[in-house]
Amino acid sequence: MRPIRHLTPLPLLALLVACTGMPTTTEDDLADTAIPRLLGPDETLVEVQANGAEPLRLEGRIEGYAGPAYAIRSAPGERLEITLESASDNVYFNVHDAADGSATAVFRGEFEGRTATLTATAPTVWLIRPFQPRASARRGERIDFSIRITRNG
Repeated sequence: MRPIRHLTPLPLLALLVACTGMPTTTEDDLADTAIPRLLGPDETLVEVQANGAEPLRLEGRIEGYAGPAYAIRSAPGERLEITLESASDNVYFNVHDAADGSATAVFRGEFEGRTATLTATAPTVWLIRPFQPRASARRGERIDFSIRITRNG
């Protein structure tokens, strides 16, 4: 198994985020999932810590191929609604079940829209991967976005 080389520049980000109560970054047991194989070389993993039933709002930017990928844990029976918001119509997101080694997305935003509704049947780590199409990524375009996550369960 390859090490999670995408996390090496993140300790400072983790400290900043921990101080602001925002999502945190960790390498703990995520290395034992399919996440290391799913991440591209320009993606930065951010583990989202959700507290209670309050909706989360994550702000991010994709620049070319570079951007964040968010890992969020769900308990069995918990339902997540994940909504992508952006002024650009040229941004999408995929969601993967980190336990699935096939790399098949359980939600493909480019074809299914801007809102994913997922229900965990077992303890699950969902990987949310915002992206822009290859043509605009090659041009190095920047796209700002936010992702809203609500939990019901």
